[in-house]
Amino acid sequence: MSRSLFKPFVGLFAATALGLGGCGPQDVAISGPNTVVSGKAAIGGPFSLIDHTGKAVSEADFMGRPQLIYFGFAFCPDICPTALQQMGAALEIAAEKDADLKTYYQTLFITIDAERDTPEQMALYVTANGFPENLVGLTGSEAQIDAVKKAFAVIGNKVPDPSSAIGYTYDHSSLIYLMDKNGEFVDVFTHADTPTKIAQKLIAYKKTGL
Repeated sequence: MSRSLFKPFVGLFAATALGLGGCGPQDVAISGPNTVVSGKAAIGGPFSLIDHTGKAVSEADFMGRPQLIYFGFAFCPDICPTALQQMGAALEIAAEKDADLKTYYQTLFITIDAERDTPEQMALYVTANGFPENLVGLTGSEAQIDAVKKAFAVIGNKVPDPSSAIGYTYDHSSLIYLMDKNGEFVDVFTHADTPTKIAQKLIAYKKTGL
């Protein structure tokens, strides 16, 4: 779903529906349309967060390189680690064709769980086996997380979970966003996309910018 073929957000919501991750006991429903500005999806924008080293960062810190961004939470039992391993595997496959691709894309994991995902927790999490080597974990206050979720049209609902020590989990959309070097939306991948398919897109995008 390249920008040149992008239809006013119907396509993205169809993909989002496919990409819903049930980390908790309930499913999330998609509701309400979003907007398209000048033929591009209104996805992304300014943010202020804290990286996994404790440094305050903004979207400007990641400009100059295309980005692969995933939203989830460190205590997610399966959907989140699977998606991040999917991202890591895609980059490994892409690097077999072009070694530079392994670090060409900046990979970001943005938590939706401001309460539990401290920078220290994120620092441990982003080093998990199979995750992208240059993965940066981003967290922040609840207000900061809510703002970046809104900017990326991320669904993330806190739901009770008696089996959890803290008593809650999240049901959330499970999408990998491809953004360009200026932080503008390019494409989106769901759990239905194989690492090989994602790798093919990443190889092509580096060559053509499409």
